Amino acid sequence: MKKPGILTAAFLALLLGFLYLRAHEWKLPFLFPRQQQSLKSPQDAVYGMLDAARAGNTSDYVDTFSGPLQQQVQQVVKEGGKAQFASYLTRQSASFQSVALSVTDQPSEVEARVRVEYVYVNRNEVQVFHLRKIGSRWKVVGVSSTDITKTLIPWGTAVTDD
Repeated sequence: MKKPGILTAAFLALLLGFLYLRAHEWKLPFLFPRQQQSLKSPQDAVYGMLDAARAGNTSDYVDTFSGPLQQQVQQVVKEGGKAQFASYLTRQSASFQSVALSVTDQPSEVEARVRVEYVYVNRNEVQVFHLRKIGSRWKVVGVSSTDITKTLIPWGTAVTDD
């Protein structure tokens, strides 16, 4: 094999290696700088909360909140234990089938309300999250009570033309 062929093969092998590492979420900071957890929108903060709950990541979940609500969540974690709370978060996350988010009101650049609809097999539940931008991050500062709607056709039911 000639020198250009060897260099091309080495370059391709190196490129495929980097792609493999990137696909498997291995970080090489000098090539792929880690993006800051800047939550650019109120929805990003809520999705971050849902992701933390799904992963059972108690500290990231608690960090989603601010003010008295964060203190309440911290108290629940303290009373029940971090492992038990993480288990609770993962069970709750596994119980719904899907989630839909929409910003219902954003009266200013630092305040927003996000409507979150959880889709379960036999019902839908809606909550409104009140968020405030603190520094560069959106944080949940309040959550409304849950509105429950029973569904006529359970989620996942096959649709036929019979």
